[in-house]
Amino acid sequence: MKIKLYITPAILVAFWLFNSCSPFEETQVKKQETDSLYIFDEIPPENSFKFESPVQQTIDVYVVQIGAFSNLNTAKEFAEDSRAILNKDIKVEFNEKKNIYVVWLHPPFQDKGTAEVYRNELWKYEEFKDAWVVTIGSKK
Repeated sequence: MKIKLYITPAILVAFWLFNSCSPFEETQVKKQETDSLYIFDEIPPENSFKFESPVQQTIDVYVVQIGAFSNLNTAKEFAEDSRAILNKDIKVEFNEKKNIYVVWLHPPFQDKGTAEVYRNELWKYEEFKDAWVVTIGSKK
């Protein structure tokens, strides 16, 4: 009788083990199921979608700034007076970064040395003692 008690559970366990799928078989069954479905293409290498942007070259130009004002009318008056004294084209422009109107000679200089020489000449006038050279990068 004791042997029957031990053999019956052993037979049941053996029967259960032989009838259940192993992990390998489950994987094969799932793989077969998903092989018939199209999900995604292979993922291409990370660098295959990199686009090189054309490099924009900057050309520095140099302006001689002769004034900076918080009021547009004052900047315009100073520009008119400066045109009469220097007999040069003067530009008034709003600088958003500094929230101020700048007054400078126009056109810009292509060479920093030339701009500095002209600025040094302006220092001889009392009205332009604080003139300075500003470097501006423009896109080519």
